[in-house]
Amino acid sequence: MRKLCCCAMMRVQTKGFYMKHRLITSSLLALTLGMAGCDSSPSQKPEDLPWQVTSTAEGNTQVFHLDVGKVTLKEVIERFHSFPEMAVFAHESGKRSLEAYFSTMRIGLFEAKLIAELQAEPAMLDSFQTNHTKREGMASGQWKYTLSEADMKIANGLRVQRLIYMPMIDYDLDIVVARFGEPEERVASSQAGIEYWFYPSKGLTIAMNTDGKEILYYTAKADFAALKQTLLEAKPTNDR
Repeated sequence: MRKLCCCAMMRVQTKGFYMKHRLITSSLLALTLGMAGCDSSPSQKPEDLPWQVTSTAEGNTQVFHLDVGKVTLKEVIERFHSFPEMAVFAHESGKRSLEAYFSTMRIGLFEAKLIAELQAEPAMLDSFQTNHTKREGMASGQWKYTLSEADMKIANGLRVQRLIYMPMIDYDLDIVVARFGEPEERVASSQAGIEYWFYPSKGLTIAMNTDGKEILYYTAKADFAALKQTLLEAKPTNDR
């Protein structure tokens, strides 16, 4: 499992190989996205695409037919027919998060990994940490506490506060602009090669990565400022 602010950097051994790989994957993505954008009948219109983002009347962000900020983990599991790994991440600073990690699966036209960060009270996190089945130290200074089976059942009923989408293919800048639009704000990260593109009106943030794959963060509008602060305060890490 990965922590929320850990942006994967899939590095290659040589610049030449990387540029060739980037060109091939970008071309394939451009072709696929072009096909997805073609006119088609309503019954043939592709669904569950990462740029199909809307806002509900309650201010939640809706993507993949899920209302982020309202949907429960159980509903996400039922939606994708996949069961995640669950753990509490505790940082030496005192910050903690409860995350459900879904390994690679097909969502719509594309393969991706997902992380659902869950809403949990401090007392519940305390209990989950106490009952953990495995404790691992992370390079970032965090501790990972894997949930017990009994606590996983409790976590299933919790709401998803944030949804992190990690595509298995690189996104070119032009493709992101074409599908998601121009960001309302761009901010360089302290992590080399990463720039955050913020879309507060959509409840969306994209971590643009020149050295690897992009990461998309979906959150309710009310939580957007907190997510932005978390991302910008994150320090470089080698956690995976």
